[in-house]
Amino acid sequence: MSKDSQRRAEFVAYFNKAYGGDRQRFLSESGISKGRATQYFDESEAFGERAAASLEKRLDLEPGTIFKSLRATNGATGNVNNKMGIPVVGTAQLGDDGYFYDLSYPVGHGDGYLNWPTRDANAYAVRCKGESMKPRIRHNEFAVLEPNHPYAPGDEVLVKDQLGRVMIKQLAYIRDGMVHLDSVNETFQRISIEESEIVAIHFVAGIAKSALWREAV
Repeated sequence: MSKDSQRRAEFVAYFNKAYGGDRQRFLSESGISKGRATQYFDESEAFGERAAASLEKRLDLEPGTIFKSLRATNGATGNVNNKMGIPVVGTAQLGDDGYFYDLSYPVGHGDGYLNWPTRDANAYAVRCKGESMKPRIRHNEFAVLEPNHPYAPGDEVLVKDQLGRVMIKQLAYIRDGMVHLDSVNETFQRISIEESEIVAIHFVAGIAKSALWREAV
């Protein structure tokens, strides 16, 4: 059994026990969208460790409550990120048509590091370009992302879609299969994207000044 299949089996076992197999009750009590929940059940979808950890946090559960495999990494996620710092893995263009250029470094490596405390073992950072989040995020500052942290309307998030676009916006709301995103800079209009077209939404934990960046050794 693959790790994805194992995590899905663990989730289904918990779902049946906690919700009696009632998907509507699960959606109502968890606040998870129908599109996102479908991915938890669909055998054709990946069910990675980050998704598992994020789900447990969303349900306000201790790591390993649903997914036993997460218990082994609980020590890592409970401590400050690795001693080198948070890896900077690319650039996020903050305009409406912006792109994030993924440098494809493995976790723990990247285009330098930030001295930033975090309890998310998968935390990373991107260098921000553009004006659409000014004055909240200024040109050439860094956004620190925590993929395992739950997000809610009003939070700043990094959103990646199937076209390869990655934008840092403020989550307005998710409704009827659509994700609505705002910019702090009011000159930029709201963006609405079909939830099925979104690959990832990651919580913005904070904004770091360039003085915190250092080169990879």
